[in-house]
Amino acid sequence: MNKRGQGATEYLIILAVVVIIALILAGVLGGIPGIGKSSSKQASEAYWGTTDVAITNYYLSAATDVLTVTLRDNLDTSIRVQNISVAGTVNGSSTFTLSPGGTQTTSVAKACTATGDTFEFTPVIIQYSDLSTGANYTFTGTVALSGVCAA
Repeated sequence: MNKRGQGATEYLIILAVVVIIALILAGVLGGIPGIGKSSSKQASEAYWGTTDVAITNYYLSAATDVLTVTLRDNLDTSIRVQNISVAGTVNGSSTFTLSPGGTQTTSVAKACTATGDTFEFTPVIIQYSDLSTGANYTFTGTVALSGVCAA
């Protein structure tokens, strides 16, 4: 029996299985860096999603020059957000209350030249008070808020 091509065929099948497993793992672990979301945006979203007063969603509009952020209370108590400052610009909204797990959208005036341009703002400072104790807190993020300008 002629088995000269069997070894090469088995090698190619094993190689194909390894490549498929690697692609599945890359998708599960957040993709391949440099494709899709930028790695700085991924790091920013991961960091800001876990802070006491989280920023769960944000986008900067090139048309309106407004950075819209959605804040979430990750604490066990209700809080009152006094303001959010992004790279020295304070939001123009009034204060608002967040219950545990609650969200609220606010905005900050920030310039964006054109759709598709990248942005990176630091420091991001959130001032809030704990309604159960009355204590005031100022949280200064250690990771910049970064992303790509939307339309």
